[in-house]
Amino acid sequence: MRFLTGFAATLILAAGLAACSNDPGASPIRIETDKVALYPDMPERLDVGVLEYRGGLVLTSPDDRFGGLSGMEIEGDRLLAISDSAYWLTTNLEFDDAGLLTGLSNAFYAPMLDANGQPLVDRAADAEGLAALGNGAYAISFEREHRMARYDISPDWSGVAIATPTPITPPRGTDRLRDNGGIEGLASADYGLWAGVEYPIIDGRPHTLWVMPDDGEATGLPYPAESGFGVTGLDRGPDGDIYLLERIYISGVGNTVRIMRFGEFSLETEEQRNNIDTLAVLTPDMTVDNFEGIAVGEVNGEMRLFILSDDNYNGTQRTLLLSFAIAE
Repeated sequence: MRFLTGFAATLILAAGLAACSNDPGASPIRIETDKVALYPDMPERLDVGVLEYRGGLVLTSPDDRFGGLSGMEIEGDRLLAISDSAYWLTTNLEFDDAGLLTGLSNAFYAPMLDANGQPLVDRAADAEGLAALGNGAYAISFEREHRMARYDISPDWSGVAIATPTPITPPRGTDRLRDNGGIEGLASADYGLWAGVEYPIIDGRPHTLWVMPDDGEATGLPYPAESGFGVTGLDRGPDGDIYLLERIYISGVGNTVRIMRFGEFSLETEEQRNNIDTLAVLTPDMTVDNFEGIAVGEVNGEMRLFILSDDNYNGTQRTLLLSFAIAE
């Protein structure tokens, strides 16, 4: 991971990613960033659970396309995200000499295309989960028109504006899920994909996470989310563990988010399911919103966890990007 220095209180992202500059459908987008404290009333406090805060940003833009960011992947100092209206966002992360997240640069937006090379629209455009498959390929899950697809955008993301989808066979029965109840989270493993829906398929039952092997049919496993919480994001860390976001919104109170971790093969027995790690709980008095994206990687040799919020294109919500070190 290379670190970039310097920060403007509202950084204007006007320069382009060289890899995307030749794509006719990719255009620069102006994104303004402001630093945020983890605890607004105690800006000096950095700890939450076993995580240590390593900087965070609120992202805004005058561009009407911006917002609704739901899934993300972080590779080196690059961030790839997808939106609820089927746009790709590519940008670079900037860090100070201490490794704190301080800004973004080189931001581009590009429409996600259908099999005919046309931008996805209406019910087909609700992209949710994102997982890196390797060698520039990514799996994406969609709600409303429930489906999964593979996009090959090349390792340098130079094909982000021209890639068309190849269907991925989803877990059996997911095509019959409620409009806003499809596959929210995806994570990639050596043997295939993990996938999860936000709420239990059957009310009163545990959530379902699917293991989707490359060479076989998906297997559903029960996941014991906290009562009332939805599963909104998944990722597999370099350590091989699965990291998961749980979120609940209570009117008049706000959002609460739980950041969870479990071993890849730790959902098969009830005893294992009772020993899932809670890394942190973000409560309404903290800097919190509708977090849906999660990515785990290394920054200068330190294990980092990033979370990204979906503002639902709602002026009362925020797009937040927060970074944490994992202390254990």
